[in-house]
Amino acid sequence: MKGLGGRERRSRDPSSQATDHAEGRDDQRYDAPEFCIDAGPSGNIARFINHSCGPNLYVQCVLSSHHDLKLARVVLFAADNIPPLQELTYDYGYVLDSVFGPDGKVKRVPCYCGAADCRKRLF
Repeated sequence: MKGLGGRERRSRDPSSQATDHAEGRDDQRYDAPEFCIDAGPSGNIARFINHSCGPNLYVQCVLSSHHDLKLARVVLFAADNIPPLQELTYDYGYVLDSVFGPDGKVKRVPCYCGAADCRKRLF
């Protein structure tokens, strides 16, 4: 998430590794921690939200009652009006060919989201 707002991250090409610059600074790199949503054995209801290449939610890191980026909360916001009973989805944001298996080979997982602009692979 390195400094990218949710809508900006959603509109960018996920295969690019572009970094953002902080507002009001003269081309200094914005050094923010990486965040990961882990769908392990414990967590809240957000762990059941599926991936889509054309999502209706976007991810934003939010600070509350402090200014420590390491304690930011990862929050999902509606990108548009979502009709009742429509599945909630967000873009997991994997860069293609960025996940490796225990054997050191690139893992390739197909995407079945059905979006018009589907990348055909999750990672």
